[in-house]
Amino acid sequence: MNNIHVENGYGTDAYTYYPVLIIGAGESGIATGWRLKEKLGCSQFRIFDRQSGVGALYSYSFEPFYTNKSLYPSGPDFVKYLLDVAAKYQLVDKIQLNTDVTELRWLDADAVWEVSLTHLVPGTGDLSAADRKVRVDKEGTRSVYVRTEKVRAKIVVSCVGILVEPNDWPAGIPGQNIFQGDIFHSARWRQDVDFKNKDVVVVGTGCSAAQVVPSLFEEPYKARSVTQLMRSPPWVMPRLEEPFGKDRYARYAPRVLRYLPVLGYLYRLALYLLVELIWMTVFQQKNHKWRTKLESSILARTHSLIPEKYHDIMTPRYSYGCKRRVFDSAWLRSMQRCNFRLTTQPLLRLEPDGIVLASSPHSAAEEKSSPDTDREEHLPASIIVLANGFSATRFLHPLTVYGRSGISLHDHWRDLGGPQAYMGTAVHGFPNFFMLAGPNTANGHSSFITSSENTAGYIGRIIRPVLNNEATVVEVKSDAERRWTRDVQSELRGTVFQTGGCRSWYQDADGFNSTMYPRSQTDFTIRCLFPRYNDFETLYTPSGLRHYKVRQVLRSLAALGVMMGVVLYWFFAYRSADVVTRAHGEQNKSARPAATPSTSMDPRPGASTTPTTSFINFV
Repeated sequence: MNNIHVENGYGTDAYTYYPVLIIGAGESGIATGWRLKEKLGCSQFRIFDRQSGVGALYSYSFEPFYTNKSLYPSGPDFVKYLLDVAAKYQLVDKIQLNTDVTELRWLDADAVWEVSLTHLVPGTGDLSAADRKVRVDKEGTRSVYVRTEKVRAKIVVSCVGILVEPNDWPAGIPGQNIFQGDIFHSARWRQDVDFKNKDVVVVGTGCSAAQVVPSLFEEPYKARSVTQLMRSPPWVMPRLEEPFGKDRYARYAPRVLRYLPVLGYLYRLALYLLVELIWMTVFQQKNHKWRTKLESSILARTHSLIPEKYHDIMTPRYSYGCKRRVFDSAWLRSMQRCNFRLTTQPLLRLEPDGIVLASSPHSAAEEKSSPDTDREEHLPASIIVLANGFSATRFLHPLTVYGRSGISLHDHWRDLGGPQAYMGTAVHGFPNFFMLAGPNTANGHSSFITSSENTAGYIGRIIRPVLNNEATVVEVKSDAERRWTRDVQSELRGTVFQTGGCRSWYQDADGFNSTMYPRSQTDFTIRCLFPRYNDFETLYTPSGLRHYKVRQVLRSLAALGVMMGVVLYWFFAYRSADVVTRAHGEQNKSARPAATPSTSMDPRPGASTTPTTSFINFV
C-alpha cells in the first residue's frame, strides 16, 4: 500500500494519499489507531475529526483507568485519560482536528477512495450540523468553513459513532424564533449561560436528563426552578456506588489499585459477567418470569424515592430493557424538591417568556395539582435544555458515501428497508470501507467500548492482506450480508428491544431496528476473534495469491497433522491399555490353581469332547 505521500506535486490535481484513513478521534478511532500501530505494525494512517479535541466516556481494556478517585470520572477526567493514551502510544501526530470528512467516493479504476475534506474554523466542528448551518446563514460561509481538500485512501474506517448528531427542536412546536431565553441541547452544553435564579425547562427523561436535572440545583448552577417534560417514564436502576463510601474510596482506592491492578481487572470481569447474566435472564422476551420479578423490585424502589403524586406517571407500561435504562443515584431524589416539577403535559408552543403546555395529565394525582386542566397552562422559562436524544438511526449522517455502483450508502440502505451491514461493519458494493459502531452493534446491556475494541480487532484481521500489500480490495459478499441481516432481524423479534411494547430510538419511523445486537457480548467477541474469511471476496496481487495458496496448503497440512496426531494418540493409547489388560490377565491366570481346566465339555449325548478355546483369551 506504500506510505503516506503526495501525488502530482504542485499540480492542480495534486492530492495526499493515505493507506488507511480513519474518521473520528473518539474512543473508537483511538482504538482503531492503537490496533493498527501496536498489533498490525501499520503506522501509515491518519485520523480526521471535525471537533476541536478528542473525546470519550470509557476506558480501554488495553489501558484500564483504575486509579481515578471515583467510579464515575468526570468529562475532563476522561478527556485527560484519552489524551494520555494517545500520547503513550504515539497517536497524537496521527490526529488532525477541525477537519470534517464530508464525502467518500470509490474510484474503481484505481481501487481507492476519494475523500472530500472540509477544514473548519477551530471550534465550529463542536457544533451540530444544524447549528453550523444556522451560523452560516447568519454570519456567512467563512464563519465556519476555511477551505476544502480532496485526498485518497486505500482503506477507510468510519468511527463516527451513534450518539453524535443531537435531535433538532421538536417538529411542530412553534415559537422557537420568538423565545427570548437560551435553547440548547445537553450534548452541546453552553458554558456561557448563567443558570442562577432562572426558571429552567428540561425536555426529556432519558439518561442525559437524569444527569442534568440534579446538577441544576447545585453549584455552579443554582436554578430557581426546574420543570421536566416527559413523554414516557424510563426504568430506573440504582447506580453502583463506591465501596466503603465516596470519601474513603477517593482516599485509598487509587493507591491500592495502582499497586494491585488485578483487583480492578477482577471488578471489571465481575461486572461483565453480571451484565451477561442479565442478558440471558431478562432481555430475552421468553423469560417473562425473571423480568417480572426484576420489574417489581425496580418499581418498588422508584416509588419509595419519589413523591406519591408521581407514582402513576413514573410507572413504565412496557418491558424492562425495551428502552435504554437509566442508572440513577440522584435524579429520583431530586423530585422531592419543592422547586421541581415533572409533567407529561404536551408542549404546545413557546412564548417570549416561557412555554405553553396542554392540559393532559396522565394521572388523577396530577389533575389535583393542576387546577385548570381544561385550559392551556403557561409556565415561565428563561432556559430550555433539550435532552431529547440523538439521530441514532441515521448512521454516518451527514457523511455521504458513494460505492462501486455510484449509489450513495444512504440510498442503498433506504432501498433495503433500513441500515444494515455484515457484522455491523461491512457493506457489499462498498469495498475497503468499514464501520465501527455500525448497524446492529449496540447491545443494551454491556460496555460499548468492548464492542468497539472487538470490531477494531475484527477489521484488522480482515484488512491484513491489504496492509501487507498482498491484496488490493476486500469486500463482503452479498449473500453473506443478506444472511447476516436476516438472522439479526429474526433474532431481534425474540428480545425486548423489538417486542417489549415500546417505541424507542433503537427503531426508525417504520419500526426497523438497526441499532441493537440480538445476542450476548460474548457471542460477538467470539465472532470477531474468528472471522469467516470465506464471507469476503479478496482481490489478491500475484505475489499475495501465491502466499495465500501457500498458507492454505500449510493450514491443510496442519489440520491433517492434527487429525493424524489424534488418530495415533488413540491407537497407541488403545494398544497400551490392551497390553496392560493382557499382562493383568496372564498374572491372574498364573495365580489360579493348576487343576482348573480352560476347556468346556458339552454334556449332551454325542457332543464333541474337543476343548473350546475362550474368545477373550484368544483376543
